Amino acid sequence: MTELTKPDDCKSMEELRHQIDKLDIKIVELLATRSKFIDRATDLKSINGMPARIPDRIESVVSNAREAAQELDLDSDLVEKIWRILIEWSIQREAEIIREE
Repeated sequence: MTELTKPDDCKSMEELRHQIDKLDIKIVELLATRSKFIDRATDLKSINGMPARIPDRIESVVSNAREAAQELDLDSDLVEKIWRILIEWSIQREAEIIREE
């Protein structure tokens, strides 16, 4: 992927929207990579007899995301909402596979 232009360097809405579209693709690529790590976590949890849902880990992941958001001056409440959705999706994905084995 080519480098993104800084927001302040965008001279038109068309250019700005193009940069947002490129960034959205990058976010989707990162989510796809994250899902591969979730698949591996499922394998390891199955091998080790671990459940899909581990409450302490969930809160640690959310806390890490909130801290990162704060450091980047991003709304940490929004990030928490997004991460909780992402985590719940991941847990459901893991639980379906673990139950099948």
